Amino acid sequence: MAECKISCQCGTLTGVLHDVSPKSGSRAICYCKDCQAFARYLGSAELLEESGGTDIYQTLPSKVTFETGQEHLACLRLSPKGLLRWYASCCDTPLGNTLSSPRVRMVGVLTKCISDPEALGPVQAMVNTSGASGEPVEETGRRQVIFAFLKRQIGAMLRRDHQTPFFDTSGALVVTPKVLTKEERQAATP
Repeated sequence: MAECKISCQCGTLTGVLHDVSPKSGSRAICYCKDCQAFARYLGSAELLEESGGTDIYQTLPSKVTFETGQEHLACLRLSPKGLLRWYASCCDTPLGNTLSSPRVRMVGVLTKCISDPEALGPVQAMVNTSGASGEPVEETGRRQVIFAFLKRQIGAMLRRDHQTPFFDTSGALVVTPKVLTKEERQAATP
């Protein structure tokens, strides 16, 4: 298994993605309007694929370690109960997303922030394709990615793998998320 560097666009926030392989994570392209709004709100629409997709590597949070610039780790939510969407505040680079509880051991890291996307393996799924722009995209691999997610969850629970750079040991978020107003969200939604 390989290690890959993680970095924001300006190089201030850096880290490592450990134990990278197609078996330790799932690679999917998500075309949902929320993923697109996240990138657009931060002024990073150029990180989206041609049809508006976000290439994500879904793995365990314990596989992510930040090395420099962690004070620039920031979080936003598109709605009060939405996904936690992590970014580097130094240059507004989207980094990934997690659910709101550390008990669900999942992080989706944007592959555009990973030094060697080829180490992640091929894209295994195209999801939420109704949000794609331009040419229609066929939905594929959803069940495979969900099964892999559940398998990683069970394995992490059995190993008592609780480490995460996004929550502290009490289960509280390491930063307070900014919640977008309805107007901000509407302005960023394609």
